[in-house]
Amino acid sequence: MDIDQWLERLRRSDRALYNSMALEVWSIARTMDSLIPGFWNRFMENRQTALKQFVIQRKKEENRE
Repeated sequence: MDIDQWLERLRRSDRALYNSMALEVWSIARTMDSLIPGFWNRFMENRQTALKQFVIQRKKEENRE
């Protein structure tokens, strides 16, 4: 196996792992939404807030460097 094949295999494995994790998160959230109505909406709102905080923190760290 040459380096290009190895890298492509690694990329596919990484994508498969990412997709599996996304499916797990979705299935947990979907299950929780059926148990606790509105869970998915609150989950997505919290995710958006966390992403905004992450971006702000990252910008602060970049400005320090």
